[in-house]
Amino acid sequence: MDGNNFDNNGQNNMGAGTNGNPNGQYSNYQDNTANIPYQVTVENVPSDKANGLQIAGLVCGILAICTSCCYGIPGIILGIVGLVCSILGNRDNKNGLGIAALVCSIIGLILGVVMLIYYAWFIISIFQYTDNGYLDYWY
Repeated sequence: MDGNNFDNNGQNNMGAGTNGNPNGQYSNYQDNTANIPYQVTVENVPSDKANGLQIAGLVCGILAICTSCCYGIPGIILGIVGLVCSILGNRDNKNGLGIAALVCSIIGLILGVVMLIYYAWFIISIFQYTDNGYLDYWY
């Protein structure tokens, strides 16, 4: 003993050793029971909220379905715009609104192409039945 209540290993020799070890040696136990509140780790979980591109894709898809009867051209344009918006919007998170936007845009695009083919066939067939290439209703 050196008179400072330390044993030869340099540890406190006042009754029990540190951490309640009676031999006066350190243990490998780490006391994590301090009064620290539990902290939840923050994860980057995508939310279920629809983003602006998905909403724009849905609006364009619905408008493509509604305007496909106007010679098909507005339906094709709005269908392509809605398809691009819904694909870019579904890249971040997929939810029901994004899938509905994708489906409506595809349906509007298909209807626009079908109506364009129908009106083109109708106009070509009218001009084929006339003798001189234009309608004779005005004479």
